[in-house]
Amino acid sequence: MQRFLILLRFEIKKVMARKKAILFLLALNVVPILAGFLAMLLFMKFKTIGIGGLQYSILNEAVRGLFTAHLKLFAWISPFFLALVIGDSISSESARGHLKTLLLTPVTRVQVLVAKAVAVLFFLLAAITVGGIFLQISLIVARFIGDSPDIIRDVTDGSTHLVSTMTALELLSISFVANMTMVSFFTLFALFAESAILMTFTGLIILMGLETFVLMAPTLGQFDPIYLRIADWCFTRHPSKLFELETLSGLMDGSLSIAADPVRSALLGSLGWALAFFSLSIFFFRRKSILN
Repeated sequence: MQRFLILLRFEIKKVMARKKAILFLLALNVVPILAGFLAMLLFMKFKTIGIGGLQYSILNEAVRGLFTAHLKLFAWISPFFLALVIGDSISSESARGHLKTLLLTPVTRVQVLVAKAVAVLFFLLAAITVGGIFLQISLIVARFIGDSPDIIRDVTDGSTHLVSTMTALELLSISFVANMTMVSFFTLFALFAESAILMTFTGLIILMGLETFVLMAPTLGQFDPIYLRIADWCFTRHPSKLFELETLSGLMDGSLSIAADPVRSALLGSLGWALAFFSLSIFFFRRKSILN
């Protein structure tokens, strides 16, 4: 166990040390970062000359809406990051011989694969948490603006919490499971390529092709029901369901929970595909000729 933890820490450091990781951290959090700067500018504006009456609830709902947009944008951008980083971590390291050196240490192949996957997931969860912190700061700034006489205090509680602790855990859970599915998918592809760029383009093309087919399936199903049955086996529909605006908004306002049927079925579907892809990855990685 101690060796695995050392390996995991090593893989996390490698992910965070990559220049593209910083670029993706900024890209994944472009909405919260911009919102944070705009909130500070608005705060300074109100504290100087003011811009007339404004309802605090409007500021509150605007920040919560930005958080929903942040989660949606995160779901769109994260597969590109995953493909590139996993390609570097597995395909490129295999081609350069780094993977062979790693396997000469006293760790198992399963531990190596799990550590690489968990390191990427750790970065993604850290990235989405950073975005939430920026928006939480924006909401606190909005509350401070409420001290201005130009603000109409039309809410009684004056809450400065972006989401409740339970809602935050639910959002992190669906993000973790959905991205775990994508990590396991790209990990499987990375085992059969020695070029990170080739693996990235191939994986993303297949991923976008499946997603396009799922979107077109209802229309194609009017001509032949077989398209609908095929679409039911496309794994992309489960993570997409988790990041639909209706799902995110429902979790934010409390009208939905992860125990609700549509969310639970999407979670279980995503988790099932993640386990299937990762089981296949372990199967092929154990049999992959690396040390010869």
